[in-house]
Amino acid sequence: MHQLTEQVKVLQKAALVADGQVLILQRSDDSKTRAGKWDLPGGNSERPEKSETMRGLHQTDITREILEETGISVANSMFTRPIYFDTHFDGEKQLYSLIVGWSVKLSGTQKVHLSAEHTAFTWVSFAEIGLYDFGFAGEPSGFIRQILVRSNI
Repeated sequence: MHQLTEQVKVLQKAALVADGQVLILQRSDDSKTRAGKWDLPGGNSERPEKSETMRGLHQTDITREILEETGISVANSMFTRPIYFDTHFDGEKQLYSLIVGWSVKLSGTQKVHLSAEHTAFTWVSFAEIGLYDFGFAGEPSGFIRQILVRSNI
């Protein structure tokens, strides 16, 4: 299961910024949501395999997702304060979601190795973001758009 519990999900996304550009990924055509749309690296936090309490789970999960999806390694310590936070409740599924956005400044653009979850990537300037379709998440109040706007400050 790609969530913490049957009723709680934590979705984390990160804007990786280098030299005034941000890395965006195109979702595969068979994605369950926003198929073929553009996205930021990240994903759902998963229930820890161990039963003990774990501190810093959010850091471990977002760095794992970035590495899996892009091949870019970032340190857990780069994720100390989110730039975006929101919640969503799906009454039909009885699922409560926490949405967390991060911005990470990299020293220069990095070489990207895509996972099977994505079909393309590009480094784009913040001025070019409007040229890409992020689906509902890219609407002015959508979480991807909000993360990108807050990363360009």
